[in-house]
Amino acid sequence: MPELPEVENVKLGLQHLVTSEILQVFTSDYKLRYQSTLPLQQLKNKKIISITRRARYLLIYLSDNLLLLIHLGMTGNLCIKENFYQHKHLHFACLIKKEQQEFWLEFSDIRRFGFIDLFYQHHLIKNKFLQHLGPEPLTDDFNAKYLHKILKNKTLNIKTSLMDNKIVVGIGNIYANEILFVSKILPTTVSKTLDFTQIIILTENIKKILRIAIENKGSSISNYKNADGKSGNFQQLHLVYSKKNCPTCDNKIQKIMQSGRSSYFCNQCQF
Repeated sequence: MPELPEVENVKLGLQHLVTSEILQVFTSDYKLRYQSTLPLQQLKNKKIISITRRARYLLIYLSDNLLLLIHLGMTGNLCIKENFYQHKHLHFACLIKKEQQEFWLEFSDIRRFGFIDLFYQHHLIKNKFLQHLGPEPLTDDFNAKYLHKILKNKTLNIKTSLMDNKIVVGIGNIYANEILFVSKILPTTVSKTLDFTQIIILTENIKKILRIAIENKGSSISNYKNADGKSGNFQQLHLVYSKKNCPTCDNKIQKIMQSGRSSYFCNQCQF
């Protein structure tokens, strides 16, 4: 957490920063997960050219062929603020000017699992965080034929497979639980045992759940905020994640641990 829908909403909320100029840069003395390749002070006087997303990474393209890669980790927030306020969880901020307006873009992270990396754009192709990622789930490259080919020899359980960024990017624990519930597939199912019909349904639901989550500004389970500092709404639509009873049959929701993460399911509606 945050997963693809949350990061996508942050990206969308930052689009109005395109063509703006960075006037000042603040960095704290606390170390994040990784150190930036280039000093973040090099952002000063650079212009923002475009802002995109790959998996759960934000990519901010800048003048002079620079690229700022941001990962929110588990508790990171990237928000626009009117005024600068330094606190112990604030790790990076930059003063941005667009036309006659000035505001701060701030990155805070309580647990410091996120990171910010500034490097030259020509190094993107060999970036260690991006080069082994699977397809984006909302593109045509991710389809039932592709997923069937990938899963046919996988002995891992299907929930772990869905959360493997080499197979498909951006699906974390929350959305894996929700997707498997609406697909009526147990999270413990061995991936290679799924037939093609099940994979068609699974693929359709991956796209459907993620799109609905994006439309509802993502899920705010702990401290997630979008670029405007507002919470998401999709947690109100969760069907199985962290629930006590099945919304379909009222059976008690089961909870088990898989790969260190909580799995929620209904053993009557999922099989």
